[in-house]
Amino acid sequence: MDLFSFVYPLYERYLAWQITRSSSKIPRHVAIILKEADLFDPKGMERLVSALIILRRFKVGLVSIYVDILKTDLPLKIEIASTLRIRLNESFSRLPAGTGYAICGIEGEVNGSIPGNDFFVYVSLGFGGRDEITRAVLTILAEVKAGTVRPEEVDEKMLESHLLVKHEPDIMIRSGGQKLSDFLVWQSVYSELYFTDVNWKDFRKLDLLRLIRDFQKRQRRYGK
Repeated sequence: MDLFSFVYPLYERYLAWQITRSSSKIPRHVAIILKEADLFDPKGMERLVSALIILRRFKVGLVSIYVDILKTDLPLKIEIASTLRIRLNESFSRLPAGTGYAICGIEGEVNGSIPGNDFFVYVSLGFGGRDEITRAVLTILAEVKAGTVRPEEVDEKMLESHLLVKHEPDIMIRSGGQKLSDFLVWQSVYSELYFTDVNWKDFRKLDLLRLIRDFQKRQRRYGK
């Protein structure tokens, strides 16, 4: 056995122990930004399922995932999103019992949602934050026009109530790059950001434990 094979599992266990010791500082809502290629790669999909199992084990309650579909042709984007939806449904069937999830398509439609007990996964297939805010505003305008809402009643809380994801992520994770995508624009204003050069298909349990531990060590300022 080489030195790395001996030290690696010990370091994993050490990080897991450190995380458990600081359980009050574990993020409750984790957002992950991926590219379509990450999930078309079998290793990338396997990494996602493994990451979700680990996050649930450490008492994370909600994981929001954005899959950035880079193609510009709308019919092709819809086709890609449909294929990914099938693959995700198949892969998520391996998640522990009690896990809930919803998968949102390219135009913001949610085709079915499975409720969960204490862990929920939201996946957006190319439906970004600006689209989410635009649709929320248009919905509120329609309610004002219909007379069910008075203009003076419109405020931040009302807008937030019309968003698909109503909880602010504690940390936003972007692997294989240094730029955030158009995801949870409204909700992530005070989120911690975590960038890693590791591509998602190479993202190990050790990398996930490191980022959780990194989050625990941060002093959150919430814009102050």
